[in-house]
Amino acid sequence: MKNLLRITIIALTFSGLANAQGAEIAREIRNYMNAETSDEMIEVKDKAGKTHYVRSAATTTAHHIGGQNTSTNTVVFDAFNAHPEWQNMNVVVDWTGSMYSYVGQVVRWHHVNKDKQLMNSMVLFNDGDDKLRQGRSGKTIGSTGGIYFPNHLDIDSFLNTVATAVDNGGGGDGPENDVEAIIAAQAHDQSGSDFVLIADATSIRDISLVHQIKRPVHVILCDHVSPDYITLARTTGGSITWPGGYTDYSQVQCTTHHVTVCNHHHSHDIACHVHE
Repeated sequence: MKNLLRITIIALTFSGLANAQGAEIAREIRNYMNAETSDEMIEVKDKAGKTHYVRSAATTTAHHIGGQNTSTNTVVFDAFNAHPEWQNMNVVVDWTGSMYSYVGQVVRWHHVNKDKQLMNSMVLFNDGDDKLRQGRSGKTIGSTGGIYFPNHLDIDSFLNTVATAVDNGGGGDGPENDVEAIIAAQAHDQSGSDFVLIADATSIRDISLVHQIKRPVHVILCDHVSPDYITLARTTGGSITWPGGYTDYSQVQCTTHHVTVCNHHHSHDIACHVHE
């Protein structure tokens, strides 16, 4: 009985800590969103040569989300500032532990540039909540789960969903279910808008499902470029942005002939040609 009581207390304590983490992340995102802005205006031209003006989302002071300083890597700000044509996009965000500061950048940019209509919808995914930690076996490609649809138009509702996704876990292993999340976003939204995927450079658990994506995916990688994300961007005719670089695949048409998965390492045979 004492052992059972001890286990119950430990479980309740862990649950309380997890819930506290979600609330803390939500609080930090709210503070970051509402932080004083520099009021700097950025002039940029879109692909058609039209000039746009966007407001810099940079803050006058440093802010931390999940223990990470958002000022050390502004790749999300940089990507949205550079692409004013990205309007009414379906934004899909890797919501595992290392990514908390980057969804903060998305929300802050959207808040500061409300008139630009950045987001049509948002999806957060954490690769199956914490199935592995909870002792649940396996993650099935295409139905791993851990996918959330926050209401980006209602900040309180949005932050509640953010907190829930944090509390439910961070996936527990390396590969992520990016494609499953994009397919879910595609089913959720019928507007035909492109996708913006914000992720880090882990492998994609379900890259074999890439042919189910019917719209361009513009990938923002928060560190270096990895092969699965090149496959995703090229196959869908999207693009990749990473710190210090950008590649546009909109004029490249690709077909994935064969995908194999061996010990979580993926190899792909892809045929591509460039439209002249």
